[in-house]
Amino acid sequence: MKIRLLIALVAAVVAATAGAATTKDFKPGDVRLCGSTRCVMVTSASVAKELGSFVYTGRQPAKVAGPRVGERAFQLRFRNGYVAGIFASARLDRWLSYGVYLERFSRGKWYAVPRKTASDLRRLVAGMEPLRLTPAAIARSR
Repeated sequence: MKIRLLIALVAAVVAATAGAATTKDFKPGDVRLCGSTRCVMVTSASVAKELGSFVYTGRQPAKVAGPRVGERAFQLRFRNGYVAGIFASARLDRWLSYGVYLERFSRGKWYAVPRKTASDLRRLVAGMEPLRLTPAAIARSR
């Protein structure tokens, strides 16, 4: 009897965990990159997948030095308007989380963005007016 209960419990945990893992994937249209005057929706399935992997499931990003105040920056926003964090620097290769997935990202710490993801982000925001990194933008992560 105890073994059946244990098996049922394990099966329930596995099912719940599997369902939660699939909700961590970004689909086209789930997120936007926002500059100072407008946002661009991430419509590419491959870029959405890269972002989902970076934010939730991929290899743990390395902590890096933050960009200088005044560098260009773009917000990562969910459909509901929640700002998950910012990509910043001339190459958009730095990430600062605003509280999304605290088991992965520490508040107030900058992380390296994978080279391909940063390149894809730069392509998406080409021609957009960026935000400028300010002490207030950095403080949102603390």
